[in-house]
Amino acid sequence: MTSSSEGELLQVAQLIRERWKIRIQKMKIGGGGFGEIYEANDIQNHNERVAVKVESSKATKQVLKMEVAVLRRLQGKRHACKFYGCGRNEKFNYLVMSLQGKNLADLRRESPRQCFSLSTAIRIGIQILAAIREIHSIGFLHRDIKPVSLFANTSSSYSFV
Repeated sequence: MTSSSEGELLQVAQLIRERWKIRIQKMKIGGGGFGEIYEANDIQNHNERVAVKVESSKATKQVLKMEVAVLRRLQGKRHACKFYGCGRNEKFNYLVMSLQGKNLADLRRESPRQCFSLSTAIRIGIQILAAIREIHSIGFLHRDIKPVSLFANTSSSYSFV
């Protein structure tokens, strides 16, 4: 198997809890200050594609535990990812959730003239406000709203999570 680059927490084809297998193609799909996001297949559910967020178990600021709590409370809401599982081992903590579409920054960059039309911007804005309302309705405040943190839901053109 191909090994991961230095600093990456997961390796290509690595199996997590004998259920989620890190994909060979598009292995690392994102990352941030908290850790990394990978695309994986759920081998117990018809190889459904999922996202696996991981952070080092040695990280001084561990944020995944709070994210798991928020995501669990958001289940059933229109603008939330589906929660599949979470856990930890000696190397990393992880969260498995539904795989989303492209982020808002990438969608804008791919648009004609690299901007949205007024009507598209209004529709997107309405969806973002609805998502924020859902987060507030469960008693949480999102403190890092930015285009790269907003993802198009693959089942709806204008639903962002």
